[in-house]
Amino acid sequence: MGRRHLVGLVRAGFAVSAADPNPAAFETSCAELLKGGLPVHALTAVQGPTGYYDVAIFSETVTDRLNNFRSFLSLASAGKFLLEKPVAADPGEFEGFMTVAVSHKIESRTQVNFIRRTWPHIKSLAALCAEEVNFSVTLNGGAIGLGCMGIHYLDTFLALSTDEMPEVAWARLSSESVASGRGPQFEDFGGDFVLQGARGKLLASLEAGSSANVIMTVRGAHFMAQVEYGGKVWKLSRRKPDSTLPNFRYGADYEVIEEGKLELPTMDHVTGLWATDRLQLSKLANALETHRLLDRILRAGGAKPPYRFT
Repeated sequence: MGRRHLVGLVRAGFAVSAADPNPAAFETSCAELLKGGLPVHALTAVQGPTGYYDVAIFSETVTDRLNNFRSFLSLASAGKFLLEKPVAADPGEFEGFMTVAVSHKIESRTQVNFIRRTWPHIKSLAALCAEEVNFSVTLNGGAIGLGCMGIHYLDTFLALSTDEMPEVAWARLSSESVASGRGPQFEDFGGDFVLQGARGKLLASLEAGSSANVIMTVRGAHFMAQVEYGGKVWKLSRRKPDSTLPNFRYGADYEVIEEGKLELPTMDHVTGLWATDRLQLSKLANALETHRLLDRILRAGGAKPPYRFT
């Protein structure tokens, strides 16, 4: 992910100073810049930051992120900051980010990479849900890892709910854990849970023992959206506005008003937009609410922090 941010920054015209404990990471980064026809001289490897930067991006495993954030601010400063999600695996560290940001007066300039809120189909669904007395979201799929990818779906639900915090009505975690491709020191959670908010509810079944792709549905009184993220396709159906049929004629007088491939921006493109002030991501305060919700689900399912996802 850090290399994707790097490519986006260089493509947007930035000179990048990067710190990585693995020297091979710079060889890989230079090769990717060359492959993309981008100037390798725009990248400089540094041991530690000094001075002022236009932007600062933190993209490392979560075990190091808070310390890196704190260490950077003791040595340098920046116009704005981007933290990768999840910001931490230990709930005890969630508040630490805000404490550090407030002490340096940068809380309003610190954002978290919950990119899905900016996706056009999510914005369309949020507008539809805003008109509903109540709506329902379902997630059905396999081992995405609640801490790694699942948190994106929690944040999507909060976006559809205009950030009304739901109650965790029920949760049961999968009997097995989700392995991490970043090493055996990390593991994540699958599970089933139900969230109930003032207007919206979410019913999720994300089984650690399954390899199925996630399907998301969003249902209002008279609309239904189906989103399949593996194939990047979706379909939005809505009842015709002049229909007089009763509800028990379910599905009648519906028409598909949008369908097809989801046009989702690449991470490097997102980074360039964010760095040049053409895209706003979640502010730290909002992002921490999503992290708190994840923690409540995991605790309700019987897990005990600190967790081991990344």
